[in-house]
Amino acid sequence: MDATEVAFFGDPQMMARGILVNGRGQRFIAEDTYGGRIGQASLIQQDNTAYLVMDMAAHEEALATETSTPYFRQPPTWAAETVDELESDMGLPAGSLAATVQMYNRHAATGTDPLLHKKEQWVRPLTGPVAAWDMRGFTAGFTLGGLRTDVESRVLHVDGAPIPGLFAAGRCTSGVCAGGYASGTSLGDGSFFGRRAGATAAT
Repeated sequence: MDATEVAFFGDPQMMARGILVNGRGQRFIAEDTYGGRIGQASLIQQDNTAYLVMDMAAHEEALATETSTPYFRQPPTWAAETVDELESDMGLPAGSLAATVQMYNRHAATGTDPLLHKKEQWVRPLTGPVAAWDMRGFTAGFTLGGLRTDVESRVLHVDGAPIPGLFAAGRCTSGVCAGGYASGTSLGDGSFFGRRAGATAAT
């Protein structure tokens, strides 16, 4: 029980349209990646600090899509006319966010992201009024771990020997999601090892 899943609960299209920065105003992960990866990276590598920055045009565009969710319909934590003003309002180190946006925009002008390789469809320069959301309050998680089992779903004693007649499968076990989680993995974990548990118990 030494790992946990911490995922961002947000609109993936909204995240992909902006940039995620840490407490130093630097990007640290591609914004169009799986929410679980973003949550893990924020918690473990960035001191649980992440901010989503986007320009207002991108925000309005995302809200207008049919697949958008009410997640970001609340006001941003900060909004400003310029990146410099936003940086100051957020209390980031002077010049840090400005340098990040400048670098991002330089390559986004040609639809590329050589640093983190966000897909071209989501890469666009940030221009005009900008806003930022404090993402520290938008995470949820659960533990990854549990009973130690073998490939036949037999629960193992602390000495490593199977406990007679005791089987387990799914999220109550250490399972296959020991270092991170992907949506739906527990379904496969539970059904596959549940079947093996049944077959082993039957013999």
